[in-house]
Amino acid sequence: MTDSQTAVPDSEISGQMFLYEKPELLTKELHSSMGFSPAERPYDFVRGVRAVPLTVLEFGSAQRDYPVIFSNMENPVPLAIFGLDKDENLFVDETGNWDEMCYVPMYLRCHPFAFASEEGGRMAVVVDTAAASVSENPQYPFFVDGEISEHTDALMRACAQFETERQRTQRFCDKVRELDLLTPLHATHTPEGASEPQALANYVAIDAEKLTALPSEVVYELHTSGFLSAMYLHLYSLENWRHLMARKYANSK
Repeated sequence: MTDSQTAVPDSEISGQMFLYEKPELLTKELHSSMGFSPAERPYDFVRGVRAVPLTVLEFGSAQRDYPVIFSNMENPVPLAIFGLDKDENLFVDETGNWDEMCYVPMYLRCHPFAFASEEGGRMAVVVDTAAASVSENPQYPFFVDGEISEHTDALMRACAQFETERQRTQRFCDKVRELDLLTPLHATHTPEGASEPQALANYVAIDAEKLTALPSEVVYELHTSGFLSAMYLHLYSLENWRHLMARKYANSK
């Protein structure tokens, strides 16, 4: 595994419309004839994606399956990691389905919808019209009798929840950066019969020693905001690097 493969560059998740190939503002004028149909291979569009953004709310569920890390030191974004190599997702099978025993991040469940900022701070609904689930002959239209359909409304409410949690996650990241808690780390493993450990990944995470050394009043503030538990869930998740290695080995058989 080369250094370029083991690193988790933030360029992989850059841009507000990450994974959205053709995002358009949802309007009756442009999309009245369009809607959703269940895709035969619903997660094919992320088969080669090894990291997606995660919100603080999701840490409890995600930490059971994935390493939860940060994109970088300067402008950190929490990421769920799905593979060890570039363009690798170990949780999407050959049929384009996600492992049914593992958590699917909200960012993926909201697709093909998202919220985007307009001038003046207003939020607009965006739809990825290039998504496999979007068509001109849909099972679930975006609009019915000129109004947002029930199915569309449910997805929009899910996106609204994600946007609320994204903003809270931004405050969490601002606090982590303010307290100077982040540090670059390395995940390693020692193959059977080897005498030296080998690199699995280079990544950014919270420094557990710095967290433990925080003043009691700061710890109390983090606790009451709900951020302290998220920090420890993140640290627990780092055990999953070896689980990714085991999954990769099992998939290669």
